[in-house]
Amino acid sequence: MVEQKKDRITKTTEPLTKKEIDTIWRRFYNAYGVAGSFDALSGPNFLWGLEPLFDKYYDNDKKCEELLKHYKFFNTENIFGSVIYGIVTAMEEAKALGKDVDDELIQSTKTSLMGPMAGIGDALNPGLIVPLLLSIAITLSTGGSILGAVFYIIVYNLVVILISKVLFYSGYRLGLDSIQTLIGEASNKIRDSFLLLGTTIMGGIAASYVGINLLVTYPSGNDQVSLQGLLDGIFPKLLPLLLVLGCWQLMAKKNVSVVKMILILIIAVFVLAAIGII
Repeated sequence: MVEQKKDRITKTTEPLTKKEIDTIWRRFYNAYGVAGSFDALSGPNFLWGLEPLFDKYYDNDKKCEELLKHYKFFNTENIFGSVIYGIVTAMEEAKALGKDVDDELIQSTKTSLMGPMAGIGDALNPGLIVPLLLSIAITLSTGGSILGAVFYIIVYNLVVILISKVLFYSGYRLGLDSIQTLIGEASNKIRDSFLLLGTTIMGGIAASYVGINLLVTYPSGNDQVSLQGLLDGIFPKLLPLLLVLGCWQLMAKKNVSVVKMILILIIAVFVLAAIGII
């Protein structure tokens, strides 16, 4: 049946089925970073993700017209940004079914949410999920076991896929009602809380797995006092802390790449070991 709704031709008035919604989520999830452009960045991914929706409701010419409206600059963290895809999917469906949702509202929703969700996602994914799972994987890899690598590859993908799908469906169900939770002060508090938690986890990993043992001693009466023992008595794990902070300073503030940082550490360890300091 073809029905005229607010000057838009729709092929059907049926809502999206669960299978169709699943397809849209999979396209959003799998296309991220695959189809990008310099002018729109991840904008082409939106076209690819929403294509099944527009294909259901519009004829070919109208479908192309609606798709091109999403060829605009878009950039966010993909896993936690799935909630944006869910919200926009619900809005586009409502618009196609004749509800009072206009294009400006849809575009402003994308623009207003991509920054906050990028902040939350960048704090949670590399700042919490990755170090937490890596800490478990490192423990499992003790003694050269391959179990740690297998654990990380499988569990990380399961976790991020689950998070992405849950958030997509949450955004789809809540629609515009979820926007206020994701912008402004609420998102800042969420991001800061998880950044703090992620920093705590990284500190624990550094204290457990970064080891520096000074071989330097100095005379005290008839005895030789270990400088390492003295430092441990004053501030346990001080040297691993300083090393981690030093690496962070170089990488975050001086833009030293990970590869260069590894080379610097290898050279430093070789030199310090050669002269008997460590």
